[in-house]
Amino acid sequence: MTKAMKKSAQSIRRNQDGLTLIELIISISISALIFILLTQVYILAQNTYAETDAKAEITQNGRVILDRMVREIRQSPYIDNQLPSGAVEPIPSQIIFQDGHDTSRISYIRYYLEGDKIYRRVIAYSFPSQRDYYVHSYDIDKNEPHNPPDSFILDTRIVGEYVSDIEFYGDPLININLYLMRNNQTATISTAVYGRNF
Repeated sequence: MTKAMKKSAQSIRRNQDGLTLIELIISISISALIFILLTQVYILAQNTYAETDAKAEITQNGRVILDRMVREIRQSPYIDNQLPSGAVEPIPSQIIFQDGHDTSRISYIRYYLEGDKIYRRVIAYSFPSQRDYYVHSYDIDKNEPHNPPDSFILDTRIVGEYVSDIEFYGDPLININLYLMRNNQTATISTAVYGRNF
């Protein structure tokens, strides 16, 4: 055998020996580092998606709540509860106004916060002597002038959730501030509306 053939046989044998321990540790370390990096990128992407999704959901929820309120307040001929003219404490977290959509009867709509949900309640008033005849909340019974009309609930529904607070103030321009929170994501949506006749 020549010298060149001996060297070639030795190099083939060396290549067949496989990886050394140091090479194996380095390759495992690099693989683990790449796996950890990819896992962190995936977790970051998932967290960003969840935060963006929560923010979009509460913002959309807030817009739906305010759109409905604004539409009904705009049609209302009368606000039943007293609202402060400016954003001074205490600011009411409810509004009650006469329903301007249903002209077949006199009824009132109340928007209020309970827990983290906004409720819409329809209320009617009548005198004990005429239960089927709805009157205004400020009407006086001719038979018994000292007795105000009785109120009763016609309907109560949830119109939105994830609400941490709501504020109503202003006269005649009604300002509404809606504060929402979900999964540590917060949003504040504000609007203002004039009623039809006030």
